[in-house]
Amino acid sequence: MSQLSESQSFSFRTDLIVRRSDTRSATVVGGLFVSHVTYETIIPLVNEAFDAFLESHSWSKANIAGANIIIPKMEAEYRSEAKAGDILEFALGISNLGKKSCELLVKATNKKSGEEVAFVKIALVFFDYVSKKTLEIPDSFRAKFSS
Repeated sequence: MSQLSESQSFSFRTDLIVRRSDTRSATVVGGLFVSHVTYETIIPLVNEAFDAFLESHSWSKANIAGANIIIPKMEAEYRSEAKAGDILEFALGISNLGKKSCELLVKATNKKSGEEVAFVKIALVFFDYVSKKTLEIPDSFRAKFSS
């Protein structure tokens, strides 16, 4: 996996509490019991933060500035454990605005310890489901996130 770049400013932040259902538990080699967020459980938390980001702009996944998106690629780096009860700050920002796509960057940090829990990069491609073709990024979206 490529090294994810963090040289991006994050325009939106939201806090989420890690629930027990967001963790997986196991007894590992040596008999140690562990319970923390895993690769499969960070995705719903990122999705919830993405929904809050969209809602902050009066958008939804079904209508982002008058368009739809598809998500063809997602990369995640896990950097430290998060356990039930931890409060994670999710910082989100848009980068690499192209003609028809961009990247959503998401950084999750444990509010108490300050440790970064995960860094996620999601490719967003604007798409017309009727014609089954990609679309140019809407002007209003581009205006919000152009440097």
